Amino acid sequence: MSDDREYFRFLTYQWDVTRAQEIAAGRPVHYFDPRSWFGWLGAVRINEEHVADADLTRPLIVVKIKEAGGDPLIIDGWHRLARAARENVTRLPVVVLDETQEFQARVFGGAKGRPPFSR
Repeated sequence: MSDDREYFRFLTYQWDVTRAQEIAAGRPVHYFDPRSWFGWLGAVRINEEHVADADLTRPLIVVKIKEAGGDPLIIDGWHRLARAARENVTRLPVVVLDETQEFQARVFGGAKGRPPFSR
C-alpha cells in the first residue's frame, strides 16, 4: 500500500479513504445531527492533537455496508466528530456512499476476504 494514501480500519474491515474521497467528490452533501454517533468515539483511535484543528466544514464520509444490512459507518471524519462532540455541534456535513461505492473503496473485509497479512 502506498504511503500517500489514507486508510481506515474497523474490526476486520479496511477502507482506502483516499479512494472513498475520490468517489465522494462531487456527490451531494447532506447534513446530519452527529450526536447519536458520539458514543462510538471510544471504539476508534483518535489523535487528540488533531481534534482541535479538525475542519467541521469538510464532509464526513459514511458508507453503507451490504454485509451489515446496509447499516452506515463513518470511514472518514472521526476527528471532526470528536471536535463536534467537544463543542456540542449538532449539525455536520456528510456524503453517503452506497453499498457499491463502499465496496469499491473497501480494501478487505466481508466479501473482499481477509487482509493480505493474515493466514
